[in-house]
Amino acid sequence: MNDVTIRPATRRATKTAPASSFTGTVLQDSLATPVAPSRTSATSVTFTPGARTNWHTHKTRQVLVATLGTGMVQVRGKPPQILRAGDVAEVPPGLVHWHGAIAGHLFAHISFIETDGPDNTGWMEPVAEDEYQKVAVAPV
Repeated sequence: MNDVTIRPATRRATKTAPASSFTGTVLQDSLATPVAPSRTSATSVTFTPGARTNWHTHKTRQVLVATLGTGMVQVRGKPPQILRAGDVAEVPPGLVHWHGAIAGHLFAHISFIETDGPDNTGWMEPVAEDEYQKVAVAPV
């Protein structure tokens, strides 16, 4: 018989995100992995001040639910958009973007992605430090 599965927080190990895809200290906690027929994964991601992803794309939609602090998401060629706890950002498939904390602030979000295999994310170059510094100040 099917039942609700509870995965206690104490049984999930938090890992440091790989430096090859992130700038600064970023912590990841896997909340849900796809179990067929589901394709949905969920990861809690915490960015220390100034930490961020590299530019990247996803083959499927990504939904970011901001849970703590102030961060931002930026699409290549467009101004960044601020994210605060409770905000939800939907990133369409194939859109080149990055997300992370603004300077001087922690930021956390839960990332939901419908995966289509292990290569769902296409990682690109880091966000240049001078480019980040131009946009990463706390809004008034």
